[in-house]
Amino acid sequence: MVTESVQKEAGPALPPLKVEEAKINVVTPWTDDELDRQKIANRLTKVIEDQEAPFVISLDGRWGTGKTFLLKRWRQELQNKQFQAIYFNAWEDDFCDDPLLSIIGQLSEHFEDGKFKDVALNIAGFGVGLLTKQLTGTAVDFTDLKPESILDGYHRQRRTKEQLKAEIQALAAKVKRDSGKPLVFIIDELDRCRPTFAIELLERVKHIFDVPNIVFVFGLNRAELTKSVQSIYGNIEASVYLRRFFDMEFVLPEVNPEKFCLHLLQRYDLWPHFRDSPPVIGINSAADEYSAIAEQLHQFFGQLGLSLRDMDYCLRVLALATRGLAPGRTLFPYALVALISTKIANIELYRGFMSGEVAGAAIIDYIYERQAPVGEGRARWLGDNDATRVWIEAAIYCIDDFTTITQKLSSNKRSQNMGKSAVLSQRARQNESQEFVSWILERMQSYRDNNSRHLLNRNYIAGLIELYAQPDAY
Repeated sequence: MVTESVQKEAGPALPPLKVEEAKINVVTPWTDDELDRQKIANRLTKVIEDQEAPFVISLDGRWGTGKTFLLKRWRQELQNKQFQAIYFNAWEDDFCDDPLLSIIGQLSEHFEDGKFKDVALNIAGFGVGLLTKQLTGTAVDFTDLKPESILDGYHRQRRTKEQLKAEIQALAAKVKRDSGKPLVFIIDELDRCRPTFAIELLERVKHIFDVPNIVFVFGLNRAELTKSVQSIYGNIEASVYLRRFFDMEFVLPEVNPEKFCLHLLQRYDLWPHFRDSPPVIGINSAADEYSAIAEQLHQFFGQLGLSLRDMDYCLRVLALATRGLAPGRTLFPYALVALISTKIANIELYRGFMSGEVAGAAIIDYIYERQAPVGEGRARWLGDNDATRVWIEAAIYCIDDFTTITQKLSSNKRSQNMGKSAVLSQRARQNESQEFVSWILERMQSYRDNNSRHLLNRNYIAGLIELYAQPDAY
């Protein structure tokens, strides 16, 4: 009883602003797989499990689509199935001058103990032989160079490379004999590396690690990696150039925003906060606001085509808004979700609206004109649902300019513009949409009539999601 009373005095539990990435369960690595990525991993395993010839795979996905989640857990699952599997985040090592050092370092670390240690040490030795000049940085006196010495150096380096490749092949063969499976080397975040490092890493894999019983799997964003290639080689057919490095290329399927959104709401523990919050003025309970937010979030995420990382960021902003909310105040779910999503999808449009330089109509048109690619989780989520659109449009108009816009909506001159952009959305400017316009006017008036709704303005929303004055000041 004492604990409950203390909790009530302290107020509802505050949601976290950031949730650390969950640790991988070593025994059952897919226990937190909310997006069914295990199915993709199972297919990858079938592709590589009996592979003997040198094999390189690329797994293409936009930033924030869950590639790292998938690859890390797949690596753990492979180890549980007696594969020798290495996971390497290339971005963390792109400070190295030569990616060969990074790859050999990862091999040496993985095999530093046990039956493969000696072969791994041999690989490290020959690798250092190739890298000696780069590691020492010794200056060269070109006046002393002779053709025969240059050629001797070239031949020695070539022999060292062949010896290194032979040792790598010996290691892979030993792994195959021991486990009956190929050695799997997973390289993630390649597209985030310096362009020179990324391209050189691909070159090293192709020319030195092209040996039987080794499978390389690259997690990458192909569009960004293409830009890296073009930044080095100019306006070439980068897509064709990259294809020569990969034996097979797969595209990571997009996820269903609704499923991931529900996962995020649970992860950020928002429900207990709303459940224990005092009633919102003019609304039955704060839980009603939670329901509205939960219903709207995934629709905006899908409509605007946000990545998983972007969705996660939106939840952080939502958590910030709930933490700064004064007791009894409302979050204005339709307006808040629309603006948080727009902030991620089009920051310049969001800034223009929040500063008053852009009319709310631009926000509404942007959201509803956005054509997310068709596919699972990428359909036109908001569609033409008039009930939802009316509430969204009315809320944005109230924030923008209640008096001017209600006059415009009531006027027969809705097609006129005011300022730098149209005051009304394209649909509201259509004369044949009279019923739709009437609904918007009703909703705007209901926002205003509620005794807390006079707070619906730019300052109030900025106080929720930016570092402005707290919203209870308005």
